[in-house]
Amino acid sequence: MAQTPEVAASTGSACHAGSTKPSAVLLAMGLTREQALGALRLSLGRWSTLSEIDEAASLIVHNARQKNVLSRNGATAVRSHS
Repeated sequence: MAQTPEVAASTGSACHAGSTKPSAVLLAMGLTREQALGALRLSLGRWSTLSEIDEAASLIVHNARQKNVLSRNGATAVRSHS
């Protein structure tokens, strides 16, 4: 998420802030340890718009894909300004 500073997100529940253990709930849902550790928690506010949700989703997907491409090439992801 460091590559997407426009989006406020968490990798765990508020009650487990700072924990490096995967969520017991996600594990119980059948996710692997790796999947559970890679999960994002996004919250919407009362005034969140569909446009803001679409933009956040697009930024997250774009930057995740960019990071995956760079990781396969042995490079480090850099923030995209597109």
